[in-house]
Amino acid sequence: MTLIFIFGVGFYFLLMALIGYFASRRVKTMEDYLVAGRRLPFYLALPTIVATWFGAGSSMGVSGTVYSEGFYGVIADPFGCSLALLIAGLFFAAPFRRLRLLTISDLLGNAYGPSFERVSTLIVLPFYIGTLASQMLAMGYVFQIVSGISFEIGILIGALIVVSYTVSGGMWAVTITDFIQFGLLTLGLIIIVPICLEQVQDRQAVFNTFLNEFSTVIPQSNGSSSVDWLSYAGRILMTGLGAIMGQDLLQRFLASRSEKIARYSGVVGAFTYLLLGLIPLFIGIAGREIYPALEKPEHLIPLLAKEFLSPIAFMLFACGLFSAIMSTADSYLLAGTTLVTNNVLLKIWPVSNEKKKLSVLRWVNIFIALTALALAFSGQSIFNMMVHSGTTLFVAIFVPATAALFWKGANLAAAWSSLIGGTASWLGFLYFNPMKYNGLNEDFLFSAAAFGALFSLFAYIIVSLYKFFQESSQKQRKEYLH
Repeated sequence: MTLIFIFGVGFYFLLMALIGYFASRRVKTMEDYLVAGRRLPFYLALPTIVATWFGAGSSMGVSGTVYSEGFYGVIADPFGCSLALLIAGLFFAAPFRRLRLLTISDLLGNAYGPSFERVSTLIVLPFYIGTLASQMLAMGYVFQIVSGISFEIGILIGALIVVSYTVSGGMWAVTITDFIQFGLLTLGLIIIVPICLEQVQDRQAVFNTFLNEFSTVIPQSNGSSSVDWLSYAGRILMTGLGAIMGQDLLQRFLASRSEKIARYSGVVGAFTYLLLGLIPLFIGIAGREIYPALEKPEHLIPLLAKEFLSPIAFMLFACGLFSAIMSTADSYLLAGTTLVTNNVLLKIWPVSNEKKKLSVLRWVNIFIALTALALAFSGQSIFNMMVHSGTTLFVAIFVPATAALFWKGANLAAAWSSLIGGTASWLGFLYFNPMKYNGLNEDFLFSAAAFGALFSLFAYIIVSLYKFFQESSQKQRKEYLH
């Protein structure tokens, strides 16, 4: 490691910690900690929304997947994520902001009762812990590649920095650091593009391949078109609809200063996310020519930077890559903390004093971080299992939450049927479908998600219709008797 690299990255981490300290001085209440007092202006709401999702998977993971699979492999991100931000901004942001809630589980609790609120919280919690663990793993890999220190030490350093500013400053610290991290991330990715153009032999061929890859985003029939389209629906909608119900996203809408800011930050964020997401796509295509036989495609971006950048440019790039990971890690850490504290602990053991609430929040923050850290060290197979549980947002939460937000006829029986039916059908598809024995490939997993979501919607509609006709019949019977 050069002195420039050590100094630059060290200064960046120190800056993040200082931001957490100064942000903590603005935190007086639980609402300050969780939703920044609902005072975020547009120039802070926009970058924190984009930075929340644009992490290790959206940069290193996407470029590696494009390198080996093409654009069809990354439909969920960036295309599905951009769709989610657009739909959320147009239809969900303002209604959520208007309700002045703290979590998605608050909405479900108001509509369906405390039992449904707690169960739905516990169902989605593994997703936040698993995704946080994935960002810790990514931090360790990046440290190992760019600096040469051990993978385990890299995980510990990254986790310590993220936890320090999130625990102290909550949403204010996360938002301000996201603002800085968004700029560094954009700069880091832009730095890599000229390198790709310089290193490829035929630029025109690379551009043509890049443009032609957009045609593969539409599924190609191979004799089993029904399965292809089911998988395609899962790829685009698991994030395009399911991710809308993520606490990490809704927390940004709830923290916005007004409904208008919440709406515009979602819509503008969708186009910003897509434009930024095109850069890793291009890097993945160019990387095929620069490194024709790369064993670990997800290491493509840091390898390019390490081999071709000057020390100062490499230091800036490293900070940008760390920013991508940290901005996602802090968002999921805060989201998990919010759900556990607000919708489980404080409902079981109510606390009225604001200082005690903040103390509980900070201890829960540390507990979730330690749980994710243990998961990151325990092995990749467990991590993959936990991250895939994010499908529950799509198969169990989206339909009941959407009905609770937009339909006055939302009812408890339909909500339970939707949650249980969607989850059971998703798991049933995974474990009892004969296709399972051909291997748990991506198409199969996305097909299972789409199947579960369809069953969730079907169950909600059927039970709601049954309740409607049952109540109509009872009403008619009463009128007849009178």
